[in-house]
Amino acid sequence: MSHKSYRGLIVILLAYLSLGLAYGVILPPFENLDELEHFEVIRYVADTGRLPVHGASDVQDYRMHQEISQPPLYYVLSAGLVRLFGFHSTDAPSFWQLNPRVACGPEAPHQYDNRAVLRHDPHRDAFPWHGALLTLHVLRLFSTCLQAVTVAGAFALGCRLFPTRSAIPLLGAAFVAFNPQFLLVASGVNNDNLLTPLVTVTLWLTASAWQERCLDWPRALLLGVLCGAAGLSKLSGWLTLIPCAALFLALWLRRAAPRPILTLRALLIPVTALALGSWWFWRNWQLYGDPTALRPMLAVVGNRGWSTAWQGLLEAGLMFRSFWGQLPCAFYPSGFYLFYGLLVALSVAGLLWGWRRLRSTERYMLIVLGGWFIVMTLSWLRWNSMTPAPGGRLLFPALPAVALVMAAGLTRLWSPRRVTQGVLIALLLSAWWTGGRILPAFFAPPRRVVVARPVYPLNATFADTIRLHGYDLTVDDRGQRMQIALYWQADTPPVEDYLLALQLVSPIPGDTTQRWTYDSWPGRGNYPTGAWQTGAVIVDRYQFDLPPADFVTQAWDLHLALYREEDGARLPISIDGTSAGTHLTLTRLRLPGAAPDCPAEAQLSSTLGLGDEVGRPIYVRLTHAVVVPEADHTLVELCWEAERALPVDYTVFVHLLDANGALKTTGDGPPATGAFPTSLWQSGDRIVDTHQLPQVVLPGDAIVVGLYNPVDGIRLPALRDGASAPNDALLIWPLSP
Repeated sequence: MSHKSYRGLIVILLAYLSLGLAYGVILPPFENLDELEHFEVIRYVADTGRLPVHGASDVQDYRMHQEISQPPLYYVLSAGLVRLFGFHSTDAPSFWQLNPRVACGPEAPHQYDNRAVLRHDPHRDAFPWHGALLTLHVLRLFSTCLQAVTVAGAFALGCRLFPTRSAIPLLGAAFVAFNPQFLLVASGVNNDNLLTPLVTVTLWLTASAWQERCLDWPRALLLGVLCGAAGLSKLSGWLTLIPCAALFLALWLRRAAPRPILTLRALLIPVTALALGSWWFWRNWQLYGDPTALRPMLAVVGNRGWSTAWQGLLEAGLMFRSFWGQLPCAFYPSGFYLFYGLLVALSVAGLLWGWRRLRSTERYMLIVLGGWFIVMTLSWLRWNSMTPAPGGRLLFPALPAVALVMAAGLTRLWSPRRVTQGVLIALLLSAWWTGGRILPAFFAPPRRVVVARPVYPLNATFADTIRLHGYDLTVDDRGQRMQIALYWQADTPPVEDYLLALQLVSPIPGDTTQRWTYDSWPGRGNYPTGAWQTGAVIVDRYQFDLPPADFVTQAWDLHLALYREEDGARLPISIDGTSAGTHLTLTRLRLPGAAPDCPAEAQLSSTLGLGDEVGRPIYVRLTHAVVVPEADHTLVELCWEAERALPVDYTVFVHLLDANGALKTTGDGPPATGAFPTSLWQSGDRIVDTHQLPQVVLPGDAIVVGLYNPVDGIRLPALRDGASAPNDALLIWPLSP
């Protein structure tokens, strides 16, 4: 390889280290994938000098859960690092308070809100770190450096397998380094960060031995040490014996050495590996009656049994997505996976297109790399059949192989140089976007010393402790996305972690129907009120994609409240010193929905409208009317259709008149019982509006309807077939033939 290729590797490594360090700083403490449990195993080993045992009394104070069963090498090395530098983590349990409203899972609402599993205090979590936080960040840095070996190893493996194609090693290293999921794992405390580089070095060493047709004693011993170390890092690490066995078979068939000597050297590999790891199997057998220690692990995480052995095939989509990118509690937008799906498809197309033009040795190497990926996939399928485990990082021991195969495919489609440059930039931008745009969802909101100027100012105080200076609010025309910013300030330090409730509630008096609700600690779950400090104004921003709901187009009141988690009690609110109940109605929103059905048999034959005057466009038409006499009252159902926006909120009048035209009774009220004020009507809206007259309609009686302004009582002009209607009232009963 040229010096230019090695300079490219250095650039990739520096970019990887920068991104890995950034990921480690951005993601809140103990929020990486299974990070809390792995950290606690390290803390236990550092504190006690022993390995943990399931069910032992001294493990109760450590939140290790299923990770107690993991092979110990990563934890022993990390604990040694902790003790070497004299770090302490006695304050670790203070970080274990759970977020009561965490929204985990791919189907959870509010895609990137409230994803932190633990309670975080941004003031406590900030640099400079101390105690458990300092230990955590040092271990994160240690893991990131370990995975730098994987990036460099992928390049070295590519150089070995494709010595005449410099683009493939570079592009393969980039696929590894800038995989957002790889960066996320590499920036956290996890035993995958030792397993993956050990497997990568093992693959490189076996490839070197095959190409040089030499398996000497030192190389066999080193392979045995690497396999044993991989097996002591994670149970799947013992699969590294498979490529070693394949190496022996290839050399044996090629008579690379006298077969008896070659056999003895090859046997040294598993003998050395087992010499390193046999004590671990013996210990597990003595403790659990299971040399792999899977039995106690499955007792913790759950065993779904072999009846669902093919469940993994159904979860292949989850595996693909989490192989490229997954937040600790959510997935990325679908467009993210389309990008990587396109890269995979182009790679496969490139291999199919250029397969015959590859050298025979290159085809053989690609088959070997693909075979290693199949081995890891089968291992994952077996594990996933035992317990739900669709995490993409379980395939990361095959990540360098996948990266090199994809690089080989892409470089067969276009100029290798242009492909390498273009894809490298795209991968780097994807990794940067993930770290710069998605992970900040875990950030606490900004704090300002000077009071900002909200669009809608308020002076509301919650329990004489928390002040709301106002809010900003926008909703798109389709009513599908709402953006809101709340401007908080603590007048005195809050003593509790209050929950924030944002709700869309029916505007009908006495109706508690909710269209949507969002409950969380403020700051999208990242800034509980108990961590607030006085003085600074907190700009708390949210963006919500409102889910579809089975409601007609109508109005909804946006309520805001703070309440206690333990009993649901809401904090009392005062506005400008006056009591205002336990919730604020911030605004009333018009949200589109389904159009209500109007009975066809009730359609009016005349054209009835309400407008300014004859000859001008009307505001609204009355298209249907139903009069239903009951035992002691009369129901009147009207169907309005808006032609253009109305300037104010009108009231519907429904008057029952006797044969002489005198008023007998009324059923006046806002349209739709107040659910849809007329000022929110838009052209094309259809409104079903029901009113009740407290008397029964009799022969000779008449019912007239219309709209009037409740402020001054002036009626909206009424038109019947283009002519003015008497008294600006539309006759709906009895109807003229």
